[in-house]
Amino acid sequence: MLKINDLSKKFGDLQVLKNININAESGQIYGLVGSNGCGKTTLLKHIMNIYKSDGGYVDYDGNNVYENMDIIKDFYYVQDNLYFPYQYSLNKLFQYEKLMYQNISQEKFDDLTKFFNIDINKNLNKMSKGQRKQAAFVMAISAQPKVLLLDEIVDGLDAVIKRKFWEILIKEVMDREMTVIISSHDLKELDNICDKVGIMHEGKILREENLEKMKNETKRVQFAIDGEFKAVQSKEFILIKTVQIGSIYICTLTGNSKAFKEYLQNNYKLLLFDELSMNLEEIFITELGGVGYGTEQNKK
Repeated sequence: MLKINDLSKKFGDLQVLKNININAESGQIYGLVGSNGCGKTTLLKHIMNIYKSDGGYVDYDGNNVYENMDIIKDFYYVQDNLYFPYQYSLNKLFQYEKLMYQNISQEKFDDLTKFFNIDINKNLNKMSKGQRKQAAFVMAISAQPKVLLLDEIVDGLDAVIKRKFWEILIKEVMDREMTVIISSHDLKELDNICDKVGIMHEGKILREENLEKMKNETKRVQFAIDGEFKAVQSKEFILIKTVQIGSIYICTLTGNSKAFKEYLQNNYKLLLFDELSMNLEEIFITELGGVGYGTEQNKK
């Protein structure tokens, strides 16, 4: 298991990370999502010990990563902005990384370059953004790390290549029980593959939970009543947000949706009631809306 314990970081007067705690388990794909500039990339770089924390530490299987740098040899990080050595081809990069990663697999490298149809002798810096992403992903999987950190790995890729990425990644996680943390703004993609999600905002983790549990705990319903609805709170449910569109009300709530329906039936003439499915994007908007993000009013 990879654990982040009370990690904090300041750059000058700017507090970028504020007592971050996350737990990413082996054999799990962890989605790290958050508002723009919330500190996701900074957090990943702390895991790789690229940045030194002001407080807190990273733990892997009971070992403090900052005190045992050999552990980092089993980690692999693919950053959003890719930089490759001058005049390097993918094949030359693979030969170089063979010196760094003892578990790197020639067989996987050969299979994946064929799977993605990559020219291993082409200059990496002359490839398109999508091709460079594929090349970096091939290197990451070939290295066979225990912990894989991916920062916006599918940004700019078409749907076919994205599906190939997820197919390979899920197989690797299942076969080798690798721990994967993916930072991405593509919430619809993460919704399909993540086991667990951490939602960040302004350097803090607002919520960390199994994704299916998140969906079960946060509910959305639409209903119509005879009369005007007035929001209420109960021990059995909490209304987070209510929006009226014409005669239809849409509520986001936590707790017992059946109890909310019973409340409506007992206090109004209920004309319509449907429970709607929640996805990661809607949960994300709800969580950040709860701390005022995106609800700011323009000042004239």
